[in-house]
This record gives sequence, structure tokens and C-alpha cells, in this order.
Amino acid sequence: MQNNAAETRKWSEIKGLAAVSIDTGTKMGTINDFYFDEQSNTIRAFLIKTGLFGHRVLLASSIHSVGADAITFAHENMLIKEGDKKELSTLVMGHSLLAFRVLSESGNVVGTVGNILLDTSTPATMRIISFEMAGGLLENISKRFSVFAADQVTRYGQDVIVISDAAAQDLNKGKS
Repeated sequence: MQNNAAETRKWSEIKGLAAVSIDTGTKMGTINDFYFDEQSNTIRAFLIKTGLFGHRVLLASSIHSVGADAITFAHENMLIKEGDKKELSTLVMGHSLLAFRVLSESGNVVGTVGNILLDTSTPATMRIISFEMAGGLLENISKRFSVFAADQVTRYGQDVIVISDAAAQDLNKGKS
């Protein structure tokens, strides 16, 4: 059952969820990573760890629901081999974004990415909606982290995310 209300989940809450086939009720593996399109911030597929060394891919369009304990999909044959969908090789892996430095357009390092927030209200069109900054001791204790919207990203680099100067200023205001 899909929930149409806006629902935001942290990647750290989704990673490790069971991937369950509805037709057999079988846990096929665990959510390990995701492929995303940096042009639209959409999640195109999840990488499912199926065993000690095995992986399969679950296309986002095949997802039935994202629950508290599992991501469900209709049939186990919806899990495909990584090489079966050539376009996936051109997409960015979600884990690579964690610990990326966040850089303003004017060249100032603002911090690093600590978590990724996803809109899971419509599983087939899931997308990154914002990034949570890694925090220091105070933020870790209070569980309050600075956040910037994914649409404030002007470019994804090899190990940096570039944001507008205005977004960087807003993040710096939140630190003071």
C-alpha cells in the first residue's frame, strides 16, 4: 500500500532494510546502496545484497512500498543482475555522496555530507530531497544537523557537492 502523503526518510534508516518479494513473502536480501540520476536527483534503482558476495538490482519502478522494516516488490524476478541494465553504469552510487565535501560556488568548504534525505511517498519515483551535514559533538548530542535542499546543488563533482553561495550562507548562519 503506497502512502501519498509526503514522507521523508534518511538513507541511514533505509540502508539495511529487508528486500521482500510479495508473491513468495521471501526476504531476497538487504538494501545496500542506490543508483541516482544527478540531473533529476531521482533514485533509479537499489543495490540489494543477496548473500556474502552476491548482489542484485531492484529498479525503483518495481518497488511496491517502502515500509518501516522492508522494501517490498511484486515478484522475485524483478531483481536483475547489475549488468542487465546498461544505463546503471552511468549513474552515481548513493554511498559515494556520504562524506562528500560541500563547497560553495565561490570556493569555500562549508562542511561534509553526513546523511541523505529521500522522499519515499511514491516509491517508484523516489528522489533525494535534501542533504544533512555531518556535525560535530554538539550536533551529534542534540541530533540537530544543518540541512540543504537537493535543488540547491549546482554541480556534483568527483568528491564534492557544489552549492550556491546563498545556500552556503544559510548553512553558515545555522552554525552560529
